[in-house]
Amino acid sequence: MEILRNLYRRRLRTGLTVLGIAVGILAFTVMGAMAEKFNRLIAGGEAYFANRIAVHSTGGALRLNLLGPEEIEVMKRTPGVRHVETHIMMALDETAGFELAPRFLVGIDLPNFARAQLIGDEAAQLRLARGGWWRPGERQVAVLGSAVAHKMKLDVGDTLHARGRDFRVVGVLQETLSLPDGWALIPEEDAREILFDGSALLREMGLDGAWTNAYALIEPGLGEALTDQLAHSLRRGYLLHSPEQLAKAAGTASSLLNTAILGSGAIAVIVGSLAVINTMFFAVGERTREIGIKKAIGAGRWAILREFLAESVLIGLMGGLLGLGAAAGLIAALNGYAAQEGTPVFLLTPRLAAGALGFATLLGGLAGAWPAWRAANLDPVEALRAI
Repeated sequence: MEILRNLYRRRLRTGLTVLGIAVGILAFTVMGAMAEKFNRLIAGGEAYFANRIAVHSTGGALRLNLLGPEEIEVMKRTPGVRHVETHIMMALDETAGFELAPRFLVGIDLPNFARAQLIGDEAAQLRLARGGWWRPGERQVAVLGSAVAHKMKLDVGDTLHARGRDFRVVGVLQETLSLPDGWALIPEEDAREILFDGSALLREMGLDGAWTNAYALIEPGLGEALTDQLAHSLRRGYLLHSPEQLAKAAGTASSLLNTAILGSGAIAVIVGSLAVINTMFFAVGERTREIGIKKAIGAGRWAILREFLAESVLIGLMGGLLGLGAAAGLIAALNGYAAQEGTPVFLLTPRLAAGALGFATLLGGLAGAWPAWRAANLDPVEALRAI
C-alpha cells in the first residue's frame, strides 16, 4: 500500500512515465503481431512445400510453353519423384488490382489432387471446414479456400462469379495460413476452357493436356538434386523452385520481420527506460529526508532498495498493461478493416502478449535499479540534513 501511496503522491509524473512505457509497448506489440501473422504464413508455406518441387510455366508468347503431357511424364519417370500434381492456375479476377494476399482460380483433376493429398505430408493436406468435394464429371463447381470465402462472403450453396463464369460453391476449406487459403479450386476442364479463351491459337490446337503449374512430390532430402535433374530434363521456359530455395526465401522474409520487431523493441527500451530513470531519480531527490529517517530508525539498504525497485517494477507493469490493452484494441480495429480484403495482417498470440507484458515489467525493474541503488546507499546523516 505504501508503494501505491508513493506513486499516487506523484501521480502526474507517474502517469506520464506509464504513458511513455505504454507507447513503446504499443509499438512493440503491434509490430510483433504483424510479424507473428507473417511468420505463421511463412511457416505454413514452408510446411506446404516441404517436399515439393514447384514447376511453373513462365507464360511466354501466346502461352505456348505450358506444361504438357510430355513434361509431366518426364517428371513422373524421374527417380525420387513419388507423384506429380498438376494445376491450371490464374488470377481469380483478371481485372483485380494489387492484393496483399492474391486470390487464384485453380483447376485440378480431382483423382490426381486426392492422390497428392494422400501421399503428401500431413502439414500440406487440405481439409474441408464445410461442404464436400464435387462428384466425378461435375462442372461449374468450386471449393473455396478460407480467405476467398471470407473476402467474397461466400459459403456452401452460394455462387462464385469468376472470370465471366459462375461456379456453385460445394465446399469451403479449413484455414491453413498458407497459399491454398487464397485458392478457389474448380474442375480442370473448366479451368482449361477459361485458359484457352484467352488464346485463339490454343483453341485451334485443341490441347487436351496443358497445365500452368506442376508439383513434384519427392522423397525427403532430395530437393536440390532432383530440382537440378528436372531442370536439365525439361525444355526451357519453366521456373523450378526446390523446397530449400523456398525455405531460404521464407527465412529471409522472416529475418526482415524480426529485425522490424527488434527495432520497435529498441524504441520501447529507449523511451520507457529514460522515463522510468527520470521519474525514479526525481523520487529519490524528493524523498531524501524520508530515506534518511527510515535509515535512522533501522531500515536497511535492502529494504530501501526493495521499496524503490518495487515502485519502478509497478510502473513498468502498469505501462505494459496500458500499452498491451491499447495494442489489442488497435489490432482488432486494423484487422476489422483488413478483413474486408480477406487478409487480416495482425495476430496477437498469447506468447506475444505475455512477452510484451513481461518485457515492460522487466524494463521498469532494470531502469529503476540504478536510482534504487543510489537511494539505498545514501548516507543517513547527509540525508537528514537535506532540505
